[in-house]
Amino acid sequence: MSDVKIRRATDDHHVLPVIAELEQKMEAVRERAFDLFSLRGGGQGHDLDDWVTAERELLGWSTAALKEHPTEFEVDVALPGFRADDVELTAMPHELIVHAARKDERSGQSDHVVWSEFGSSEVYRRVALPADVQTDAVIAQLKNGVLRVHAPKSVVTNERAADAEC
Repeated sequence: MSDVKIRRATDDHHVLPVIAELEQKMEAVRERAFDLFSLRGGGQGHDLDDWVTAERELLGWSTAALKEHPTEFEVDVALPGFRADDVELTAMPHELIVHAARKDERSGQSDHVVWSEFGSSEVYRRVALPADVQTDAVIAQLKNGVLRVHAPKSVVTNERAADAEC
């Protein structure tokens, strides 16, 4: 049983709210990367740095790992500070999209933080899968700040693998 909310789509063409949200966020990343480029005076050679900085600022940053097993994919995404009810997973045949958001409640006091590497209060992470999965069988659990997703490969994918071995 999953303790994380999962939205399931049976095909990649199914329009889900998270896709529209991601498109808006990616447009904001493009704009921020261009702003960073402009602030540097437009010099070439740091385009990727500008893009990565913009992504981290606007999409949050979470480390992840994708493991392939014979019958399933296993994905781990670091989400420290988030609770299970802060996380939504969208499962599509070829990809998984993790969206974690929490409200940071602060007291009336102002902290004088010089710098901080604590994560964002909102994180998006998109994981492309190398083969189709059974979206109706995907499960996810958040434990000790790590989201673990089990995504069983589709029967067609398993059959293709068996045919390839022959």
